[in-house]
Amino acid sequence: MSDFDSYFGSNEDTDQQVPVSSVDHPELIEKKEVKAKASGNKVRGKGPANDHIKSKKRRTKGDIIRTVIIIICAIIFCYSGIRLLGILLEYNRGKKLYGDVTGQITEDNTPVEIVSEDGNVSKVPFKYDHNALLAINADAQGMLYIPSVDMRLPVVQGTDNEKYLTTAIDGSSNINGCLFIDYRINGGINSSHVIIYGHTLYSGTMFSVLHKYRNSGFYQTEGNDKFYIYTKDRLREYQIFSVYLTDPTSETFTFNFPTLSSMQSYAVARKQESMYATNGDPSTARQIVTLSTCADNLTHRLIIHGSLIGETAIPQSEPSNN
Repeated sequence: MSDFDSYFGSNEDTDQQVPVSSVDHPELIEKKEVKAKASGNKVRGKGPANDHIKSKKRRTKGDIIRTVIIIICAIIFCYSGIRLLGILLEYNRGKKLYGDVTGQITEDNTPVEIVSEDGNVSKVPFKYDHNALLAINADAQGMLYIPSVDMRLPVVQGTDNEKYLTTAIDGSSNINGCLFIDYRINGGINSSHVIIYGHTLYSGTMFSVLHKYRNSGFYQTEGNDKFYIYTKDRLREYQIFSVYLTDPTSETFTFNFPTLSSMQSYAVARKQESMYATNGDPSTARQIVTLSTCADNLTHRLIIHGSLIGETAIPQSEPSNN
């Protein structure tokens, strides 16, 4: 008998006993297979229990990521809210400031008459005190009054075109800034061509209201084609002769003309750029004033040109001792 036959049994001798120790019993084999499978599952990380653990870990990681995103969004929201609140408060401070200053430098119920070149008589419903404005800011040049939008704002001229972008009339830092004449213009508010800059703001203050003039119907309303400027000793009336949009570096921003005729030629060319038909003929103007403010997300400038059509002398108040 071969070794193979003695170990596994011989086919020829079916009655030969096979030692139990040499061959596993079927029940033992089945138990070993089950144990092996269980052991294999532990090694390879398979099975329902491990799948549940992995799923739980995945959910835990997802929850962490979502939580982090929510926290970041909350921080951004809070920061933006605080910034927005700060901007709104600063807008309001500026609005109140200019209201207070206007009360200090003007006197209501004391109208001043002005006669235009064509003989028409207009009335400005308040008197202006230039010395009172100088006491607030030594850079003061006068006050701009536009009745169509109920605007009464002081005008200054500094030593650059940056300061008054964020500096109010009283010298405080404020997002409203202050209306100012281009510092490069010789003669200030008495120059043959005066350019006055002012902000367009979401609060609707400063030059924001000038955008109403983009509507021809607003311009054509009676009286809306005029504005006025108080200087140290004069009240001047201007007729709006052109409204349009232009680039920030266009020929519109030309000043210090060598002769009056060259300024008048410039004014005639600017009238032709108007977005709608306007009144007035600037070909004989002695002075023009340009109001400039940002438009179309800072890509353009809204321009309003006015030509001087009348002026009157105003009495001088005594300088303040303060």
